[in-house]
Amino acid sequence: MTTRTCRAPGCGARTTRYGRFCSTHKSRSRRHGHPEQRAITKADLNPFLKLVQARIAKNRANPVWALCEARWHALVADAQRIITARQGGQAGSRYERIAAQEVVKLAANVEPLAVMESTFAMFLLEDHQPRRFRSDASFRSQLVRRLRGLSEVNAGVWLNPATGRSKRAYRELAPRAVMIIAAWIIEAFGGLGIHLAKLEQEERTARQQRINDYSAAVAQLS
Repeated sequence: MTTRTCRAPGCGARTTRYGRFCSTHKSRSRRHGHPEQRAITKADLNPFLKLVQARIAKNRANPVWALCEARWHALVADAQRIITARQGGQAGSRYERIAAQEVVKLAANVEPLAVMESTFAMFLLEDHQPRRFRSDASFRSQLVRRLRGLSEVNAGVWLNPATGRSKRAYRELAPRAVMIIAAWIIEAFGGLGIHLAKLEQEERTARQQRINDYSAAVAQLS
């Protein structure tokens, strides 16, 4: 049987029997959306979450937040309809059903505002540090992972026999289900997420320009 080398850059391991990647990169691709994608952690997202919260506080009277919450409730209602239809025997995609179940579970355990804030923070992170994401699929995968991470209901605990310590791990979803959830979330919140990222970018540019103007004025002193 012909053996092949993993196609991930810099990896010399052998591929799985019928795949293009070794077992490590195949697993990473499945979990993170790309064989070279690293997980976006809560700590990674926290600075951008604070920016989103500050923006919401600054514009608290703006009706857009209530409209976004209404979009979330509509998404959840659509997901519940999918579940009900499948339970009633209606044919449909298994991955869509799984996605719908995850959305309903998220809604039952996490406040709408928390879902919105984390989604918008992911858009700010992508705009500010685009190299953190290896592809659009990896961004979408990390978006769903961060939203699922808002609830402990998706976490499982297992005992590491080597250390005797318990470790928390989130149950993985099928990649197709992840992409369906991401598509729903982006349809609901993506437009505003992009706009908020643009506002933050404009403010960063304005701050840098003020610094440059000050430095230029200092340099002209005689």
